[in-house]
Amino acid sequence: MRPMPIIRSRTGCFTCRRRKKKCNEEKPICSGCRRNKLECNWPPDTSDSAKSQKRTGSVSAASSGASNTLPRSPRTSISLGAASNEPERRQQQQLYQADEPHGQRETHRPLQVCPTPGADPDMQPTLVATGRSPTAPSPSDMAGGDGSSPSPTSEDTDMPEADDQSVQPSPTPSSSHSSTSADSVSAAPPIFDYDDSELDALALAVVPPPLSTAETPFMNSGLTVQMPMMPEHGHQSYELLSYYLSRTANSMGNGSTEVNPFIAKLIPLGFSNPLVLHLILAQSAAHRHAAEEQQPSNQIAQRYYTDSLRMFRNVVDEYMSGKEENTLVLTVGSLILCLTEVARGDIHGTVFDHLTASKSLLTLLLSRPKSEQFDDLPDFLIEYYMHIAASSMISIDPHFSSEPLLSPDIEQLATSLVQRKYVGQLCGCWLELLVLIPQIFHLGQNMMAVVDGQPVAPSPDNIVTFGLLQAQTMAFFPDQSVTPYSRLAGLIFKQAVLLYLWTMLGTPHQHLENSSHHAVMNAAVSDAVTLMGQLPANVRVNTSLCWPLAVIGCCTSDLAVQQVLRLRLQTMIDTIGLGNMRETLVLLEHVWRQPIDEISPWTLCKAMRDHQTWISFA
Repeated sequence: MRPMPIIRSRTGCFTCRRRKKKCNEEKPICSGCRRNKLECNWPPDTSDSAKSQKRTGSVSAASSGASNTLPRSPRTSISLGAASNEPERRQQQQLYQADEPHGQRETHRPLQVCPTPGADPDMQPTLVATGRSPTAPSPSDMAGGDGSSPSPTSEDTDMPEADDQSVQPSPTPSSSHSSTSADSVSAAPPIFDYDDSELDALALAVVPPPLSTAETPFMNSGLTVQMPMMPEHGHQSYELLSYYLSRTANSMGNGSTEVNPFIAKLIPLGFSNPLVLHLILAQSAAHRHAAEEQQPSNQIAQRYYTDSLRMFRNVVDEYMSGKEENTLVLTVGSLILCLTEVARGDIHGTVFDHLTASKSLLTLLLSRPKSEQFDDLPDFLIEYYMHIAASSMISIDPHFSSEPLLSPDIEQLATSLVQRKYVGQLCGCWLELLVLIPQIFHLGQNMMAVVDGQPVAPSPDNIVTFGLLQAQTMAFFPDQSVTPYSRLAGLIFKQAVLLYLWTMLGTPHQHLENSSHHAVMNAAVSDAVTLMGQLPANVRVNTSLCWPLAVIGCCTSDLAVQQVLRLRLQTMIDTIGLGNMRETLVLLEHVWRQPIDEISPWTLCKAMRDHQTWISFA
């Protein structure tokens, strides 16, 4: 007979619960740990409950949510929340590892966050990435090697059986909060699923240089980056970040490279600067509204857009007062705003204001020595600017002198990228053609000049320049190393650049049908339509084709060709969902209703003026 019965309790020490032994709850060392000479670990005291309840998204919540899910090999989850303190994290991790069946354990890879100066260390945010350990067996191994997937039995769910002997979490306030937050959407930040390739690209972009060559930072316990708290908009910010990573970033980039710089380059900057982060979220909100056309998301998009502009003006004020370290942030911010206007489908020409600001900032930034911290970020910024500037020049009236959108420094650096056979997510493999577009525009300004109401005859220099630009365009051919879709898009761009150059001499309808000018124009349109027939309208590379589609549309009166362009743009609207695609189609419908003799890429600005629609074709 025992002198006193041992009462069954669920509030014993962690050691007894991990061993699934009864605990007499004697503190500081229970009898079981004293008898077996074990370290006796206890849950946090009740006095810390108020502090624990403030942690809305603790690591324990992420661990609890992860342990109640089926193991999934090809996907990885990311949970955004606040980090718990180190002792509690270690205790929860010990419990998780002890309860989990061997061979089915998932690796929790927290992306540690540098604390904000002056802030409570316990309230700092963290990124917890959950995914299968690289050493864990594959589903085929777990099934016995026959390749079949294991059935979702209790052994696969990482959940202990619900009997009296099972290990249960302590009913302290912190543990109770962690368990409920895994089941409530409003109690903790959501866990987003991404492909391993996307997560690896994101992690590699923010990982600091390893301490040694033998160290693999991504697979170790933490990646240290500076990351501010998400904007104060509740779960909307997390949803917008998820939408950006899964949809917006892919709609901005055309898929010509394996790594998407809209994630690998911009997301780390957003983690280190609240302005860049808010601009990214505003762009995501604008794209979501344009793609889904939901009225509630319009209110969210407008609020994020307004807040981001206010934050941008505040940083501009700091820059004007002498804070030059904001140059990079303002440069990236102004470029993000350009594509935000593209995503919104802005028709008021706001993108040109952002483009003018980014030209000055980018020129200043590129004049400074390269920072090792950002390695090839300047290349992406040059590509970014060249894509928007070259695609926007067609909206400018060539008969009016205006400040050039391209500075000599940016043009020279872009030319050096061409010599390196640069391929990007905005310019694809046709950066060489983007460099030629400003030169064609400036030549058109000279050749179509009017003095005293009379056109000026082209000078010998203009004629020579025309021949050189034509030869350079004709000589362009995409590198064989690029993807097939990128190569097709580059060839479509080539035909559009030729049409843009040749229409400087007049439209096909202004010449006889048997003229050489009429023949080469029709041949270019026909070749472009043939190439489009080989390029599906729903692939990502179409996101960069608004400019060539607009040029081709201004060079044809063939109803069949117009229908091909109409259907392609409509498919792009339905699949990619950028607002300027919809406005491009609307503008072309206006152009096609004009008299044939007035249709030309060089008169597209007149159609914009008549319909009060000023857009960029980026």
